[in-house]
Amino acid sequence: MSDPTLPGPRSKRATRQTLRAIRDSLTREERATAAAAIARSTNALIATRLQAGDVLAVYAAKGTEVDTTAIAEDAIRRGITLTYPRVVAGDRTLVFHAVTAAELAPGQFGLKEPHEDAPVIALDQITAFVIPGLAFDREGGRTGWGMGHYDATLALAPSPLRIGLAFECQVIDRVPRDAHDIPMSHVITEVATYTVA
Repeated sequence: MSDPTLPGPRSKRATRQTLRAIRDSLTREERATAAAAIARSTNALIATRLQAGDVLAVYAAKGTEVDTTAIAEDAIRRGITLTYPRVVAGDRTLVFHAVTAAELAPGQFGLKEPHEDAPVIALDQITAFVIPGLAFDREGGRTGWGMGHYDATLALAPSPLRIGLAFECQVIDRVPRDAHDIPMSHVITEVATYTVA
């Protein structure tokens, strides 16, 4: 449900600050319970759209982001190849590597990332993307950390299946958007799956 305390038009920076504070205010137990529900819904969607041999790009949660562990584990059980993103200095486009969560190590910006020597998966090989964010709306709008990595990457990726994960408190009426922002095809929270036409 949208937070009625958020005023009308907002800048991306203000949206990031407000929604991060709201997300950070959730207790560990609230986040864990919600993340389990989000994983169930995400796994159900993936089961209808991906099959063994397909490739799923997933992120390793940082801080209070929605945990993706159960999503990754379910994908592996289904024979789906996992890829995780790596930030390359000086490049806004993410590079995806075929690894498991156990193979990730601390990288740029405090993110858990694959080692640069891990097998690279081309963007056109990725069947679906699971994407974090600070704010989402029901029309697939997303506000991330402000570095533009996912937008730059998704602009080059042919996969139409872009799944944004968020706690319901992160869903607002309308996120600020720029021309280069790439919408999600689905936004999944603990209470709803918002599918964008």
